[in-house]
Amino acid sequence: MRRLAPYAVLLLVSAVWGAHAVVGASVIAALSPLALATWRFTFTAVLYAPVLIPALRRVRTLSRGDWGLLLAASLCSSVLFPLFYYQSLITLPPVESLLIVNAAPVLTALFGFFLYRETLARGQVFGLVLALAGVVVISSQAVARGEQSMAAISDAAIGTAAFALYTVLSRRLFKRLPLFDVLAVTSLLGAIMLWVVLVATRAYSAATALASLTLHEWFALLFIVIFVSTIAYIFYGYGLARVPAGVSAALTFYPQAVFAALLQWIWLGRAVTLLTVAGGAVILAGSVLMQRFAR
Repeated sequence: MRRLAPYAVLLLVSAVWGAHAVVGASVIAALSPLALATWRFTFTAVLYAPVLIPALRRVRTLSRGDWGLLLAASLCSSVLFPLFYYQSLITLPPVESLLIVNAAPVLTALFGFFLYRETLARGQVFGLVLALAGVVVISSQAVARGEQSMAAISDAAIGTAAFALYTVLSRRLFKRLPLFDVLAVTSLLGAIMLWVVLVATRAYSAATALASLTLHEWFALLFIVIFVSTIAYIFYGYGLARVPAGVSAALTFYPQAVFAALLQWIWLGRAVTLLTVAGGAVILAGSVLMQRFAR
């Protein structure tokens, strides 16, 4: 039973992160993408408070170059990714947006190649092209739905690029800092950046938007803060330390769309189209190939 526990925990993480798309879509009607991202990472930074003080002490020893990586990682993971991802959920069905974001390993491989000269095997290149073809298949549905859907596809793609860049940068940071140091500090720095954006854009309504939330919307926000941003990462760290990296990535990454599709149907009453299923299958097949041939 103890041997199976890490695998069960990683599947639970996949379910939580898959549910994030649907829960985010349900609360985005009450909170703008900027408001949702700001409150999410503000509350998350508060939850990480117990590890934040020792983390900041260790961060002080970083070089200027590492500090630059940390700031860039914070910008990508806590500002650009959530803002554009949540913006896409206003228009796109949650599963479509999630599947596009799940193509992040494709861009991660490309960023790794261009930034750090990480090699790409032939099988990875084929997987990369295949995953991008899956994104094109899903995006083709947006053409029939008009310019607004095409703009949402672009938002999801920008969010995917931001998350992929964070993945590449965080690899370097995890060699210098513990996992939760990076999570706590990037959440804090991201919250600060988002509040700066609020002030600069005079989006003061976002600061007071919590007062108008219903009980249902409060539960959705707290789910994102407590489960998506905090508990899931703790469980992920637990599973990652006990399960081979390739297996842990597969367990947390690939089932997300299945959990999201079920919740989208149950909660929002939106069925998944056959074209979305086909495009998602192609994206996941390409991602599997990229992982299979990774060196």
